[in-house]
Amino acid sequence: MQKLNLTKRPAKIGKSVNTRTEMHGKDEVPGQDIPVHGIVLNAEELCAVTDEDTAATGFFKMDGDQYVPRILALNPGTLSHKFSNATVKLSGGGLPATTYKNAKVKSIVLEPQTGGMTLMSCTLQVNPENGDPSAQQLINAKCSITLKAELELEADDDQPDLPLDHQQSAGDGVPLDGLVPPDPDDDQPMSGIGRQVQRAARKAGKKK
Repeated sequence: MQKLNLTKRPAKIGKSVNTRTEMHGKDEVPGQDIPVHGIVLNAEELCAVTDEDTAATGFFKMDGDQYVPRILALNPGTLSHKFSNATVKLSGGGLPATTYKNAKVKSIVLEPQTGGMTLMSCTLQVNPENGDPSAQQLINAKCSITLKAELELEADDDQPDLPLDHQQSAGDGVPLDGLVPPDPDDDQPMSGIGRQVQRAARKAGKKK
């Protein structure tokens, strides 16, 4: 499972923090949606957050003696997946040192920068406890963030894998040979795109 590990670095909390009540079983617990931006990622961290080993070369190219965004006219991109089981630490900027556990990281937006770094913004879904900062304290705070999380995988269908012979197809006459990723039981990790292709193949098999 892909893991994201961001060491302590500057960040800024947005202009509004949403508060709500969540149901955890039969218990009502407070929840907060904390928008954070200005998180700088290096190439390795970019690959981790996108779940793609080739993300850095896809985002950047060499221009003279420095890396620049490969597509200058491209708007910042939002990832479709999110991370869960996150441990998030916030400190500085007038905030008490705070650790949120079992948080989620969603609405991840990436913006490549000249020099090969990427700016990340996201929304942290946390469950504050007594003594944690209020929404008013968090708003517009310039702070430091440390984050560890795991990629949240989509639930797979409870159907057996399709046989990978040359006579099977994913739709109208498209051979599966070389298209469908390896069996998920293999030791090789599978990228997010690979999992999407596999699910598409399974759905095509059901329609026959």
